[in-house]
Parts: sequence; C-alpha cells; structure tokens
Amino acid sequence: MRLRSLILVAAVTLSAAIGLSSPASASVVDVNCPLGTQVGTYSPGMTLLPRQIDFTATGTLGGCVSPTHPDITGATFTAVVSGTFSCLSGSTTNTSTYHWNTGQHSTVQGGFEINLKPGGTTVLVLTGTVVDGLFQGSTVVQTKVLPATDLTACLTPQGLTSVSGTTSFTAVL
Repeated sequence: MRLRSLILVAAVTLSAAIGLSSPASASVVDVNCPLGTQVGTYSPGMTLLPRQIDFTATGTLGGCVSPTHPDITGATFTAVVSGTFSCLSGSTTNTSTYHWNTGQHSTVQGGFEINLKPGGTTVLVLTGTVVDGLFQGSTVVQTKVLPATDLTACLTPQGLTSVSGTTSFTAVL
C-alpha cells in the first residue's frame, strides 16, 4: 500500500514538473443552456437595404446546467438592440438581461451579428461579457437559429417585422 502511495506521489510530481497538469487559466463553463426559444421584432421592418432598426427579443432558456449554481435550470431573457441592419446582414452592440429561475439575474453587454445562411435561415451570434449580476465577468456566447426567414417580406416597404426560433446559451469564466 505504501509503495502505491509513493508511486502516485511520484507520478503527480513528475507530470506537474513536465507540464502535464491542467493550465491554471483553463476556461470553466459557468452555465450551459442548450434549449431555448426566442421571438423578436424589428421596427421598422428589415428590408434588403440596410437601415436603422430597433430589435427587441424575448425568450426562454431551459435544460440549464451549472456546476457552480446547481439550482439553475432555466431563465427568461430580453434583449434590446439598435443598429443598421438588412435582411442579409448587420452587426451592433447590445444589452441582454437574463432572469434565472433562482431569482438572480445576469446583464450581458457585447456584440451582435446577423448572417443570412442558405435557404433563408438566419444565424444570430451574441458574444459579450456579464457586466452585472450572477456570473459577472464571464464571457457569454449565445447562438440563435431563426429558420426560414420570409425573404419575400424583405422585398416590401414594410419589411420583415418579426422572427422566431431556437437559441442556446453558454457562459464561460
């Protein structure tokens, strides 16, 4: 038994000495929410030509797992964005607020980018930092897939005024 302990100590010491241990700066996932939905509105509607638009989104997140906050199972969120967009692309900064099922909140500020993919699917990617509340200081990546954008609405003067789809959320420290 003593020989096993000595071998284990020697192996750990050797691996640390040659750099096989995990780096101290390794990223840790604070919370991951793979399930979610979102409904968003554009005012005025998005057209093929870029113009100033206010975008408001509300949604829910579910299936959340957090090693540091195991009581978290889901959240609701709101996002308010203003920028120059078209049905084809756009980017700006935004602020999103997540209200966790535990009663806590996280406010995220960051960049927001829209890319139209083949078949009319729009992929929105939010990257930012939690600036207030739970997970403060964490980096956030939220991906939103909004299938089959009504491209014919983009051709009208009113433009595309609403969109909905799936979303996921990951915060990393």
